[in-house]
Amino acid sequence: MAAQAMTPPTTKSEIMAKIKVDGDVWKARLGQERPRPGMRLVLFLSQPTGQRPYRVVEVPEDSFSSQGDVDKLSKKQLLELYERSTSMDVPVYRSDELNDVRKDTSD
Repeated sequence: MAAQAMTPPTTKSEIMAKIKVDGDVWKARLGQERPRPGMRLVLFLSQPTGQRPYRVVEVPEDSFSSQGDVDKLSKKQLLELYERSTSMDVPVYRSDELNDVRKDTSD
């Protein structure tokens, strides 16, 4: 039996890093905000959108310069970031974030 070639993900939401914590699926997205010099935010957005408040954690900009840096993290590394994150109470999303998090909630 011949092995089938895997089709690589083609959209940002298909490759966005995600983890499952306490039954909820969270997608990790690098925010554009820089709360302090040299720092960026990683946002954890619940699936489906609006089920839970989003969560944020500060990360060093030299290690997280693009979404690709978040996407290549292992599940263990994502969980460590998630555990350091803080709930932001009320979910507020930009229109591009809504489109990203509504797709593909499989684990």
